[in-house]
Amino acid sequence: MKSLALVFLFVSTAALAAGQDRDSDAVIQATDVRKEILSVYKFEPQARIQSPSGPFLAHEATEPERHDLVNAAPSSLADSKAMNHLHAAILQEKADARAAMVASRLGIGVSSVRVGRYLVAGAATVFYIPIAVGVGVVW
Repeated sequence: MKSLALVFLFVSTAALAAGQDRDSDAVIQATDVRKEILSVYKFEPQARIQSPSGPFLAHEATEPERHDLVNAAPSSLADSKAMNHLHAAILQEKADARAAMVASRLGIGVSSVRVGRYLVAGAATVFYIPIAVGVGVVW
């Protein structure tokens, strides 16, 4: 039985290799499937239809001229001094805020806590070590 199966296997492989098993009608022709699918959807450009303008659109609206530059009155010297003073104050505020942040991260500062209605306890610290501790009265 095994020998018969092996003979059948060799014969069928030899027949396929020799080309005897091929049928001329079984050959599938190569087609462009994408082209066939899209052939249903033909592109037909539509003519543009000019719609008549209504009576309210009969005249063209003119846009006002836009100016990119504005002619402003020259600023006085006093205004520039005030702006410089404000700018210096903003820079000083930023520097003070930066110094306060560094001090708080290093544990430098004064902390206070309300103990009662009129009493406040406070401590001054340097590197998180209390240097001065006190109790105060608040009215």
